[in-house]
This record gives sequence, C-alpha cells and structure tokens, in this order.
Amino acid sequence: MRDDRVDILRFIGLAMIIFAHVGPPGILFQLRNFDVPLMVLVSGMSFGLSYKAKASYRRYVWKRVKRLVFPVWILLTIYFIAQSIIYPESTELNFKTIFTSYTFVSGIGYVWIIKVFLLVAFVSPFIFFWHKNTQTDSKYFFVLVIFFLLYEFLRYLSLPYIQEGAWEIVALVALDIIPYAIIFSIGLRMIQMNKKQLYALSFISLGTLIFVGFGLFLHSGQVIPTQELKYPPSMYYFSYALFISSLLWIYSENIDRIFGIAKVKNIVLFIANNSIWIYLWHIPLVKVVHTNFAVKYLIVFTVAVSITYAQIWIVSHLLIKGMLSDKLRKNIKMVLTG
Repeated sequence: MRDDRVDILRFIGLAMIIFAHVGPPGILFQLRNFDVPLMVLVSGMSFGLSYKAKASYRRYVWKRVKRLVFPVWILLTIYFIAQSIIYPESTELNFKTIFTSYTFVSGIGYVWIIKVFLLVAFVSPFIFFWHKNTQTDSKYFFVLVIFFLLYEFLRYLSLPYIQEGAWEIVALVALDIIPYAIIFSIGLRMIQMNKKQLYALSFISLGTLIFVGFGLFLHSGQVIPTQELKYPPSMYYFSYALFISSLLWIYSENIDRIFGIAKVKNIVLFIANNSIWIYLWHIPLVKVVHTNFAVKYLIVFTVAVSITYAQIWIVSHLLIKGMLSDKLRKNIKMVLTG
C-alpha cells in the first residue's frame, strides 16, 4: 500500500537534506534541521503500511540490505573509479576514506544516513510487533518517553568517552539505533493518530524545544542551534524535528492539494519513490558544483533527478527487457531503482 501523503513528506525530507548540503546561510540551515528525523518517521509510516508480519526475518533483512547497501556500494565504486581517473591526486583516494565510506562511518561524507536506516531496519519488525500488541496510545508513548529519557541520560554520560577507541565504535551503533528506533516507533503510530493527538504531539515537542533551549541558553549564555546537538542526536535536536514533522503530517492533505493544483504532484511522487538514488547521485554533484547556494541547490537537485530518471528508464527499457529470470529482474530493479 502507498499513501501519497507519506510520499509527499518523503519528498520534503529529501529536499531538505539536499538543501542542507549546498551550504545555506545559518537561519535557513537551522529551519530545515528536521529532515533526517522526518525521513525516519516516514520510514515508520511506510513500514506500517507495507510490512507483512509473517514474513521471514532473514528474508526481510536481506531485502533491506539489497535496497540500502548495494546501491551505495555501486555509487561509491563509480565515484572512486572516476576520482582515480579524473583526479588521481584526490585526498579521498586513501584506504581509510574508502573503507569508512563503504562501512557508512564517515568517508566521503553523506553516507551516515544509510547506516541509520540500516540499523533501524534491523529492529523494525520487533518494533512493529510491539506496536501491534500495544493497544493504548498512552501506554505506547509512555514507554517511548521512558526510553527517550534513559537514552538522553546515556548520551550525556557517554559523551566524554565516545570520541575515540572502542567506545567510539559502540557509540556509532548504540547512539544511533536507540533514538532513531524511537522516532521510527512514533512514525508507526502517527499514521493512525487523529488531529487532536497530532496537535498534542506537536505542542509537547515545541514545549520540550523551548524548555531545553532555555536551559541551554542559561548555561551557555547564547542560543544553541539544534544542529550542535545532532551527533549523537539529543532530545533537543529531536524536539524541533518532531514539532515540524507533526505539523507537516497534520497539513499533508493541504500540501497534497497544493502540489496537485501546481501540476507537480507526479514529479514529487517520482522523486519520493526514487529517493535513495536521487540522494546518492546528489553526493558527487554537491562536491563538484561551486556557486551560490540557491543556484547550487537548483543544479544539484535537478541533475540528480534527471540522472535517476535516465537510469530508471535504461533499467526498465533496456537492461531487464527480455530477461527470462523473473527473480533477476526483480533484484536488478530493487538495487538500481527506487
């Protein structure tokens, strides 16, 4: 099942992530700082619509690996081969950068978000089972709040120890999978919440943002952007993201109508349905295009969408056309489209 409203939020999330990477000025950079949590919320919504609880866990994980990991590895391989041919003196052509790129740690940058989606994917079926077996929203969200508070305490205590060594590796997993799994859990529930509940979530998130922000201001003497508490992600960072994301979901039908009136809905849905490859193609483009941030954004987004469109056309009309193996066709489409 697909819900156009979910795809519209995915489009907005992707658009804001790419916008962040073109170097917008401070206030615009902060305003869009709901993008990654929004994408995880959308992932939870989509999972709730499409997941079949009786599916094999091993098969599900393998499918997510093909969907998330293989496209990145293909893009990285193209990227590093092109670098070695066009710009062989590049500082990115070293073992550490290449290794940490393929493992989604740091590397060339921009690939850490794939690690987040992959980690959350590993626990998604278990979260879904708990979601389905927890009837009352009050109990569901009470448990999530407790986990969020425990996580925030863990994050605070671990900060001095996660900059290097073994604890850094632990943090790269634990301090991503826990908070983003909570956000995913909220997404699972959001799709069935009524307007009153959604407004309550929005106001609670705003209240948390103001309360924590005021505390940080008293402590530091200055307004702290949520971006500064994003790695590892904090309650302060998530409170802003949940505030904006819940408002977007509340008004998603209105946004849907606006896109329809503007005659761009089909483009928006294409971008949403092929978000991973558009995201991947934007990475090298961000690195090679150097101009004003607004012009850069237009170029990077337009070219990434165009390359993806051409790629999907080639896969659908040339690469898999005439293939006898249905399984092979499905696997190629899974990796090279979407």
